[in-house]
Amino acid sequence: MTQETESQPSGLEAEIAELVALLEAEIAEIRAGDLAGVTARLERKSELAARIEAARPEIEAGLAAGDDAAQELRERLDVLADLIARDAAMLERMRATTGAVARDLERLRDRHGLGGLYGANGNRSTKDTLSRAPMDKTV
Repeated sequence: MTQETESQPSGLEAEIAELVALLEAEIAEIRAGDLAGVTARLERKSELAARIEAARPEIEAGLAAGDDAAQELRERLDVLADLIARDAAMLERMRATTGAVARDLERLRDRHGLGGLYGANGNRSTKDTLSRAPMDKTV
């Protein structure tokens, strides 16, 4: 790298740095339960990921150089890959948890609705309650 490019990162380096910062902020928002913040960042995150993916030839050429700049790029990409994996895992856990809560709510709604434990007249429905089986009293 020349003196000029060391002081000002290239567009690709700036996009990698921005995506790293965005992922770190998103991970913090997921931990805090701020889903609105996660949603707000989705478009920019997708845009940056697409730009970095489109720059694959430039990245591969930079990594092939084998100099200090290539090592720095490799380290930044390793950090980015780690953040992407952590973010994806957290989003998947959040998706699974949200799905489980939605299923529980649906089950409870069905159970306690008109088709559940109580009929339209307010009395307990016989179809969802345990029947009183006769007790064997012979000893």
